[in-house]
Amino acid sequence: MIMQYGNFAYFFYPILVIAFTVGAYFLLRRRTERTKRIVLLAMMLVNILQHFLKKFIYPQYWGTAFDWRICTAYNLCALLIIIAPFVLLGRSALWKDFLILFGTNAGVVTMAVPYWYIGETIWQWDVFRYYFCHGLLSSSSLLIALLGLRRPDWRNFWKIPFMFFLSLILVCFNDIVVWAVRGAEGDLWQVLYGYNPCWLFHPIEQFGFIVPVIDFFTPDVFMGDLATGEPFTPLMWYFIPMYLLIAVLAFIITALADHKQFAEDWRTFTAWLRRVKEKLKKDGADDTQE
Repeated sequence: MIMQYGNFAYFFYPILVIAFTVGAYFLLRRRTERTKRIVLLAMMLVNILQHFLKKFIYPQYWGTAFDWRICTAYNLCALLIIIAPFVLLGRSALWKDFLILFGTNAGVVTMAVPYWYIGETIWQWDVFRYYFCHGLLSSSSLLIALLGLRRPDWRNFWKIPFMFFLSLILVCFNDIVVWAVRGAEGDLWQVLYGYNPCWLFHPIEQFGFIVPVIDFFTPDVFMGDLATGEPFTPLMWYFIPMYLLIAVLAFIITALADHKQFAEDWRTFTAWLRRVKEKLKKDGADDTQE
């Protein structure tokens, strides 16, 4: 059971996550809204507990020098795990839409690209932890929508990228606080550049092939160079392409999820266009007569 892209070991844990999500959906779909919320809240709280207490739960951390930063909101998935119950119980529709989209997709993308574990056996505690936390994150986030607790609003699609960038800023702030609390461990810039949450400061070498694509959309002033060590401008180096990518994907997903409202708004928009065309045509005819 050595993990390689596309082999059975690669799909083993994702299959379990899919089976769990489908099973939870069929078990809960006819339950009351209160029951659905309680079950999802329990899933999210379990995820938070394993995140905060990983030093004591997972054997790979026992008796080793432990970096407590990984128990904080040190990356996007960790932030989503921590805020998930508050978003579920809160009133903000936009945060719920963001959690549904990014909680689901961040977990899925992370499980789809487990490059830390390629070439290693899946029968080890750190691999289990990796899929357990990301599986719970994606499953609980998706079930919010599947169980009808919140249907993403397609009109929010253009706001979702800004929520992503706000989350990156919160993650960066978390890393600054951890650096300050732990005491000086080097220059703050070097520490943040090394942490590099969600590629905020620079691309990672394993995915350097996408840099030319990003470079096409990004002004040169924001682009650095990994080969020469020239720093990338934090966040701005991929702001434009990431905004476009997230906005397009959010539009597609939310338009499908909120298809009735989208269809109604589209009919309203096309009717307005017809009125505008008719008015322009009428105005043109009046000018010709004059």
